Amino acid sequence: MGMFIFVIGFLTMVVSGIFFILGLIKKKPLRNKIVIFMGGFLLLIGGALLTPAATPELHIDEAELVTNEQGEAAITGRTNPEAQLTINGVEVSLADETFSYAVQLEDEEEQEFTLQASMGGITKEEVVTVKPSRAFLASLQAEKQEQEALVKAETALALAETQPNQKNYDEAVTLIHALSKTYEDLATRLAVVEDHLAIGKALDTAEASLERSDFDQAKELVAQAVLNKETFESRLSTVETKISEKEAEALVAEAVQAVEAAEAEPTKDTLARAEDAVARLKTPDEELAARTKTVAQTITANEQAAAQAKAEEERQAAAAVPEENQPAAASNQAQTSVLVTPTGSKYHTRKCGNGTYTPATLAEAQSRGLTPCAKCFP
Repeated sequence: MGMFIFVIGFLTMVVSGIFFILGLIKKKPLRNKIVIFMGGFLLLIGGALLTPAATPELHIDEAELVTNEQGEAAITGRTNPEAQLTINGVEVSLADETFSYAVQLEDEEEQEFTLQASMGGITKEEVVTVKPSRAFLASLQAEKQEQEALVKAETALALAETQPNQKNYDEAVTLIHALSKTYEDLATRLAVVEDHLAIGKALDTAEASLERSDFDQAKELVAQAVLNKETFESRLSTVETKISEKEAEALVAEAVQAVEAAEAEPTKDTLARAEDAVARLKTPDEELAARTKTVAQTITANEQAAAQAKAEEERQAAAAVPEENQPAAASNQAQTSVLVTPTGSKYHTRKCGNGTYTPATLAEAQSRGLTPCAKCFP
């Protein structure tokens, strides 16, 4: 009704205003027109006073909501486009006259949300209850169990880091692998403990074998160590010292064997091997060096004796006449002196190895079935 009176008053003012202007132009009386205009104005004021203030509308789609598995829900509804909407004191923007407000529950408790639509000093209020779904409650329980398992896994891993041994590592691995989620930080820390154990095993192998290859492998791993690196480096240094001592002893044994072989069979080849073995010693050995010099002197003396014997044979061969070959040969065999050993099968022109050498004539040596030494009679 108030709105109707307001419209009548407005139209009266418009019409009377037009006639008032026409009266001014035609210079006609204006009193009645003014009275009518004022009457329309009063109707306008009265209609405005009688028109009730606009009341906001607030309609919600559901007063009670259940979340999804993730604990999420959406409060939806509609209100006046010009109204101000708040949910639990938070202003919500409107899309025309509709709205949607996302809700996230954090625990198993249901929550109430108060919606207020305000317009023209009037507020309308609605309450929406959001309840957790069974799936969300199950996920909360699973998350709780996951967190408890995570605490146990972190505790076991911390123990494996402070006391890195196979038992502690295995326990940490079991608990971490039992978790339903993947935790990159735990995996990284676990890998460090695993590397630590691998380094320890490599050092154990190197300490047991004292082989250079095992040492080199352990050294490469120790360079990448994160836990107890100083302890590993100390063990590595000790192993290296022992390996160096072992290698030095092996070189000495090899040199002694080579020198003894050269003394037993004094040839240029055996002498060269002996000299090379002595030269490779980490610490010079004067005794072995002196023995190689003695072997060298023996070889020189043998070469000189062989040369003299050969020259003598050539001289005797040149002096012999054809017709006297057989008698001369027999005479030479009876007079030529050689060296023999009690148990040997060869006769020699010089000492050609170990044993006791005694002089004999060539004829005597041949009568015993001895044959010439290939080294003395090349």
